[in-house]
Amino acid sequence: MKRIRTLTLLIAVLTGCIPMANAKYTETMDPRGLRLNAQSDFGLKDDGALVDQSTVLQAAIDTLASKGGGRLIVPKGTYSFKGIKLRSNIHLLIEKDTVIKPKWPKGESILVFLVDAERERKSDEKGEQAYIENVSIRGVGGPFIVDYSDYDRAKGSGGSRAVLIKMVKNFLIENLDVKDNYTVYCGITLAPMQTKYDSSKWEVSRATDGTIRNCRIFQASPGYGLTQLHGALSVHFENLYAEGGVTFRMETGAVGDKTAIYDITGKNIVNENGRCAVMMGPHSAKNGLVQVEQVKTIGSAFGVMVGSGHVKKKQLEKYPDSTSGSFSKGSYVKDIHVVFGMKAQVKGQLIMWIPEQYYADLNLRWENKFFEGPSLGGIRDGSGGTSNIQFKNVTLEGFSYNADKPILTEEDARLGSPWPELDKWKAQYGHQSK
Repeated sequence: MKRIRTLTLLIAVLTGCIPMANAKYTETMDPRGLRLNAQSDFGLKDDGALVDQSTVLQAAIDTLASKGGGRLIVPKGTYSFKGIKLRSNIHLLIEKDTVIKPKWPKGESILVFLVDAERERKSDEKGEQAYIENVSIRGVGGPFIVDYSDYDRAKGSGGSRAVLIKMVKNFLIENLDVKDNYTVYCGITLAPMQTKYDSSKWEVSRATDGTIRNCRIFQASPGYGLTQLHGALSVHFENLYAEGGVTFRMETGAVGDKTAIYDITGKNIVNENGRCAVMMGPHSAKNGLVQVEQVKTIGSAFGVMVGSGHVKKKQLEKYPDSTSGSFSKGSYVKDIHVVFGMKAQVKGQLIMWIPEQYYADLNLRWENKFFEGPSLGGIRDGSGGTSNIQFKNVTLEGFSYNADKPILTEEDARLGSPWPELDKWKAQYGHQSK
């Protein structure tokens, strides 16, 4: 099996193509196995998130891991913790309506759950190959909540992630709600191990063999959203929802020569009053197959947004041999329904896409970079025909403009530079923004 996985990944790295496989978590939780309770067995207190209890929960996880793993129950309550590291064979079962409110030091970034192996800061190749396996974080009976909605985002403030998934094989994230406040970073991020070593022969080099389902985010920043994929192999996403931002973001722009995603599937991806449900931008990553179906947006700027491959300046400085990226042939997004609304998050530089009829309705928000304004269309394909992505069965509802053209390209914007037009809009209407 290891030889097969190694060969498959090597082919993917060399060609950007990977055959479709079963992209999902395989259940390993034993319902008759060891079961411990974070409250009754370890002293976790439902204190309304008054005190950070990260050490209590981490000790519970480590103790269970030392016994070979099992189920750790977190009873319903309101707690504060962050930086929680999962271990192999740990299944964290968090009761429905439990609220996790991380303490957030000013100017720092926070992470609530880390799904990755623990390693020394400076590791050799063996250390960097370390991974965990057979793990899950689940809301039991319904979603649990990670809540940092009371955090005021300011210039220079740190970012936030509910879950960061890296060197792991066979994982499940299920029934999670994130209450955001337009902060930096996506709620769930998947990443590769950026290493100086050749990782194509490693058993695991990124988030591998997983399922993320029944997850939502509220008040997401237009620059971020629910999920961000920089490194993943054989992962399935289902029943995802974002209010604001991007629901399923496959913009593989992290600087590094290991950044790429392969064999990704998605189903029932919904966005409301955001930028789009699905965003795909390869940057310089040679990505594999991506197949997404049942996409819906309600009042968002677009249903799907696709960008062209290109090399970022920082990438070129560090990796001068980098070239424009792509997605594998056979990738598609299908069954897309886009409903018009007036509370979309529209980037200011897209003002030439906005019909002038709506200028008086625009509200410049979110760091003065994004408008709250009208939905603009079904699909924005900015790849110049180089994306290898097929779009199938796109329907629009409620549009007065672009109603008969579900796929838009840069040629569909009005001619002219957006910057003078922005200045013109600000002079006439900018005083009414808040």
